[in-house]
Amino acid sequence: MQRKTVCSLILLLAIFSTMSVPAAKADGNASDYFYDIGTKIGRGFENIVTSPADIPCTMKTEIDKQGGMGGVTGFGKGTLFMLRRILVGVCEVGTFVIPMERTIPRVCQETKTATA
Repeated sequence: MQRKTVCSLILLLAIFSTMSVPAAKADGNASDYFYDIGTKIGRGFENIVTSPADIPCTMKTEIDKQGGMGGVTGFGKGTLFMLRRILVGVCEVGTFVIPMERTIPRVCQETKTATA
């Protein structure tokens, strides 16, 4: 009986915490919230679908840096980057009701670093 009560309370807490997200976003209105969650779920699906492209992009980058042996290290790094992109995509799709900014750049695009 106690276990059922605890599970019910956890479920209610989860429901109310996701329902309060639009109220917590005080700088915008409901249409901004729906735009943000639509963007997040689209970004998640984009990460899942384009994840295999990380392998050839990373191989090209490593070959440019190291020469012929860069293909082997590029394949290994690309596989890890692909798995990371799939994980991030699945998390973004699963938590699309909580809007947030992009966490990883689009596939085959370098991150721009600020130089002083």
